[in-house]
Amino acid sequence: MTLDQDQIKYLEEKLLSEKSSLENQLANIMNGTDFGNDIDHLEEEADETEEIATRFGIKVALEERLQNIKTAMEKIVKGNYGVCEKCGQEIDFKLLQVIPESKLCRECKKS
Repeated sequence: MTLDQDQIKYLEEKLLSEKSSLENQLANIMNGTDFGNDIDHLEEEADETEEIATRFGIKVALEERLQNIKTAMEKIVKGNYGVCEKCGQEIDFKLLQVIPESKLCRECKKS
């Protein structure tokens, strides 16, 4: 069953909302922590380094998801949204409701 226009509109709005949320998170990910602006005790420097590494890992994951959302939005414009990149079958609407930027159908996600 092909996605109808109402389903695509719903998913597009969901993608836009997620995009906005991710952009806000990315804008604030490195704020709020003193990252070595002064000389601290070694323990405090180690804690700051660990915090930087953690935030950087989160930042990378957020950027990857944001890129996937942008790709999904481009697919809507091109008219090939909701098609599995691996097998070419349609991605189930229920899956897209949970992960609207999904590139793969259920079967291809399993393998």
